Amino acid sequence: MASAAPTSIAIITGASRGFGASLCRAVRSLHPTCKIYCLSRPSPSLTAVAASVSGTAVPIDFSTPQETYSTAFKDLLSTLPPDLPATLYNNHGTLGPLLSLPPPSSVPPCVDLNVTSCLTLSLSFASAYPSGSIVNVSSLAAVQPFPTWSLYCAGKAARDMFHACLSKTHAGYVLNYAPGAMDTDMQGEIREGESDEENRKAFVRMKEE
Repeated sequence: MASAAPTSIAIITGASRGFGASLCRAVRSLHPTCKIYCLSRPSPSLTAVAASVSGTAVPIDFSTPQETYSTAFKDLLSTLPPDLPATLYNNHGTLGPLLSLPPPSSVPPCVDLNVTSCLTLSLSFASAYPSGSIVNVSSLAAVQPFPTWSLYCAGKAARDMFHACLSKTHAGYVLNYAPGAMDTDMQGEIREGESDEENRKAFVRMKEE
């Protein structure tokens, strides 16, 4: 699709579906000469999304130990031209158990995926691109409590505050961006698995409207 030499770089996590996939398409549409790197756990959908935007699929599973994905991400950064404008879109995450009292054993994997991996990527990117832009994909859940989303809400709030702090010292642009309600696979999980019936019905009505 884009045959000219790249004039910018976009690294998009959670790129295999939902908002991440839409983000890949939007970046390609707005920036025809941008080199797009689509990051997600290995899957046919990641390959398909990357191909659809003439991007590069980078299979990284952020639920693996920090050293594993951190090394893979740093290896990617080391191959990129340091002189091009670059943007990291931190989009990946998981809802976790939709329960008012999630099991304590579910805390570490949710925090590792929703918080630790996100912060690790932003710090590595900021070091590699001191003037690069970082977009943290946020949510209403960062500021509004939902009865059965405690782990998800806590993760989004932590990410927002971290990037707000980073914006005070990072020379590049840092943005917490909440795209609003979207009919994604994550919303499908809420409609099917939400244990709070009132909230589940609200998302069903949103789908129907």
